[in-house]
Amino acid sequence: METFNKDNYIAPQNYMVLAIIATILGCCSTFGIGFILGLVGIYFASQVNARFNVGDYEGAEKNSKYARTLSLVALGLFLVSALYSAYVVVFQPEIWSEQLELIQQAIEEAQANQ
Repeated sequence: METFNKDNYIAPQNYMVLAIIATILGCCSTFGIGFILGLVGIYFASQVNARFNVGDYEGAEKNSKYARTLSLVALGLFLVSALYSAYVVVFQPEIWSEQLELIQQAIEEAQANQ
């Protein structure tokens, strides 16, 4: 069995920046799952370098792939959410108006209860 030598391998990309962006955009999405997937992506991204440094190259590769996949799914959910919101605002303004009225009523009720 060959011993692990870091000089013979290139550390896999950890995708930390992508995971952080996906998490932030996941907060803006109507799907709450995007935020959760982004957080899990950050966890796996943080494990890439740690596993590589202890000699677990296969584990580092696997975590790198998980971080990338989860982050891309979270970004995809954000994109779907943003496109749907734009569709509603542009092509179905009556739904948008109804939602704004409901929000305004909720604000007025909250202020009346104070």
